[in-house]
Amino acid sequence: MDFMHKDTIDAFLAKHKPSSGEVPGPWLWVRLPHADDTEGKAGEELGEEDDTYVKLTKEGQPLVDKMMARLDEIKETAPVRANKSKGLRSQKDLREETYEQFKADVKELAQKHHVLSGKWLFYPQSENVDFTWSKLVRAIVDKDGALAKTGHVHTAKVATTPKIEGERSSFVVCVYCDDSYDEDAVGDVFKVLVKDLSMTSQSFKPDVLTLLGIDSQHPSKLPVSLYKKTTFMTQDELNAQYEASSKAKKAKDKTLDEEVAAGAADGFDPVSESEDEQPRKKKVKTKK
Repeated sequence: MDFMHKDTIDAFLAKHKPSSGEVPGPWLWVRLPHADDTEGKAGEELGEEDDTYVKLTKEGQPLVDKMMARLDEIKETAPVRANKSKGLRSQKDLREETYEQFKADVKELAQKHHVLSGKWLFYPQSENVDFTWSKLVRAIVDKDGALAKTGHVHTAKVATTPKIEGERSSFVVCVYCDDSYDEDAVGDVFKVLVKDLSMTSQSFKPDVLTLLGIDSQHPSKLPVSLYKKTTFMTQDELNAQYEASSKAKKAKDKTLDEEVAAGAADGFDPVSESEDEQPRKKKVKTKK
């Protein structure tokens, strides 16, 4: 897929809505070709038929085994709390040291095999997923799109079925950065997501961890996020951006209402709705 004309983008989005339940397969993808593709795929798409996958997992599994063995040793021999008088470090301290060493080894492995991609993760609710997906597609495949201009994003995907949790359902959305370990590039993408698209991710995961079978449920309890939302912007900066986006939306809605009242618009504004990317505040119960 190359950069697309606006009419083509509109047609694509009208035909491929994540919420429709009519998209075949577990994921809906958009991808722009670029020079750094790994066999034409995002890292996590590699499978047993790919030579890169075979080599990376063959070399990576001993690293996982080494980490697990060290974690078992820590659990059996180290004290829960540090004992400075005896020069003994706590289990928590030693686990974190082990995690950092493993992540450094995995980074070296990923760079060796050029499996560098990773993703910012989002979980829009079902009623917002089509709008969220639309924003991302336009930002990536339009040559003037905010993410396209960074030069660091060429791929995104959205689940075609929601994850159900109680009465709420949400879709997984991934925005891929070309190089997980280029902090400046990943940070630039995060800031564009926040400032231009009003989207804030809680975590960034390198694809190499996915290929090695490590997720949030892995027995190592390894934190899988390489970066968090406060890695590139402070909470105060994020709050200020949330407030600015909220004010801009209210002003836009007010202007639209005035135009409708004056008969200058039909009242339909497909981009005036905006998913609230901040955690929803719990309602405070009032005593009767």
